[in-house]
Amino acid sequence: MAFFKSSILSYGGGPASIPLMRTEVVDNYKWFTNEQFGDAIALSNTLPGPIAPKIAAYVGYNVSGAVGAIIGVAASVVPTAVAIVVLARFLLAFKDAPRMKSMLMIAKPIVTVLLLQASMELMTKQNYSNIIMYVVSITAFAFVIFLKVNPGIVMLAGLLLGLMFPDLIMRNI
Repeated sequence: MAFFKSSILSYGGGPASIPLMRTEVVDNYKWFTNEQFGDAIALSNTLPGPIAPKIAAYVGYNVSGAVGAIIGVAASVVPTAVAIVVLARFLLAFKDAPRMKSMLMIAKPIVTVLLLQASMELMTKQNYSNIIMYVVSITAFAFVIFLKVNPGIVMLAGLLLGLMFPDLIMRNI
């Protein structure tokens, strides 16, 4: 139900469903801590494909094994697939209508705020007492936003950084 709700209620793709997933997984069902959910996001970002089903598979597997992973993925994919099939004609018929354009324009900043909220909660509730974590966050942001480096490459570079300098990363400064 957690992944069904986050799938059916989110707008803007997989990343937009992350705040809803975090609320369900961490706050409502208490399957993961905030830190564990952050780890699920990090792991999911290192693998190819859409993020929402990967997080659902990871959480589902940790909660109920292979069956939980299958149910989590199905719950995160099936509602959206059915909605697209059912609503495709309606959306295509009205895609240029001013009211539809207005609805979509309003949804974009709301999705942005939800993503920022989830990011801030992950940063403040995890171990961000280490100044290195803030330096890494700002550097990753700069590489992705300003230098247009592929996020997958930035993630891999971060993983290599953690692999090469575990003492620096784990120590509080």
